[in-house]
Amino acid sequence: METINRRFRRNKRKQNKLKIKNQMSSKLIAIVGPSGTGKSTSVRTLNPKETFIINVARKELPFKGAEKLYNLESKNYMEVDDINQITALLQQISEKAPHIKNIIMDDAIYSMSFLMMKKANEIGFGKFVNLAKDVTNMLTSARKLRNDLKVFYITHSENIEDDGHIVGQKIKTIGKALDNQIVLEGLFTICLYTHVGEDKDENATYHFVTNRFRNYPAKSPMGMFDNNLIPNDLQVVCDTIDTYYTEEVPVSVPVKDKK
Repeated sequence: METINRRFRRNKRKQNKLKIKNQMSSKLIAIVGPSGTGKSTSVRTLNPKETFIINVARKELPFKGAEKLYNLESKNYMEVDDINQITALLQQISEKAPHIKNIIMDDAIYSMSFLMMKKANEIGFGKFVNLAKDVTNMLTSARKLRNDLKVFYITHSENIEDDGHIVGQKIKTIGKALDNQIVLEGLFTICLYTHVGEDKDENATYHFVTNRFRNYPAKSPMGMFDNNLIPNDLQVVCDTIDTYYTEEVPVSVPVKDKK
């Protein structure tokens, strides 16, 4: 027993001297906003050798040279719209492509929309319950991948109105029948919204909102971002997340009062 106590005291002393690192599994980040506000364009700054794009809507990427950077030949691009296939692909990338650090699920809302179109003739709410299960499984699986992976869920927003006035925004789904089953925002620790403004020359400026601001319900861990508005640059987002989760935090050791 005395030996065990000595080991315990020795380990406690070591813990008090060491610094703790925050360690988590893969990071799941939502990028939310209306069409044309810079969501997909923000991918342009990422390293294509470390990035894999899952193109759900199967449309062209909105930045110059995208087709040369992301394609089947480079093995960093696929067009997939089935939720279960996307879930399987996420796992495959995690296990078999260690060089990939960022996964982009572009226009993710269409994975729901296309499935509902296939089930249009089905009657009852069972299809919405099953869809909620599939979406939840996809997103929770995206949080259990390699710990050096970031999964970006890029999707559209929709306005919340009250008496004809816009009072807020939310992640767009296929409607209230699904919203009654699942609250998508609750599955994300980091949820950035797009914001389009103007500079002094009336040119459009594109930013991400990092925390609740006006009617944007954005959120991120306390102290992760220095500002509410940051450039719509996913590399900046990645670097900030890496710094936040790998920086060393000193352990505070209580000081006993001398009697």
